Amino acid sequence: MQITDGAWTFDTEVIDRVANNIVRDEQEREMLNAFARYAYRRFKQIRNGVNPRKCKYMWIDQVREQLKSPAKIQKVSKLLKMTDEEVHYIVDFVKKYVRYVK
Repeated sequence: MQITDGAWTFDTEVIDRVANNIVRDEQEREMLNAFARYAYRRFKQIRNGVNPRKCKYMWIDQVREQLKSPAKIQKVSKLLKMTDEEVHYIVDFVKKYVRYVK
């Protein structure tokens, strides 16, 4: 799957492969860092889209639970102009690789 953010185009297969590598070259690190920033920004937008109480923080597992509802996933997809696959991929990526998200 291809995910585009401005000038960057990310291939999810390459992202997964690079994220699992222990040793990365400079270009791979730069790409992974750029995608992690993008994924975190999009995760915050997804979280805000499914959060019924804006003043209360949601944990990532609560966001995943909310995304099980077809109405919520459709709302977020339409709001952020993303496919359902992209939404789930970003939430999964953030859960696995972004350490400061709980």
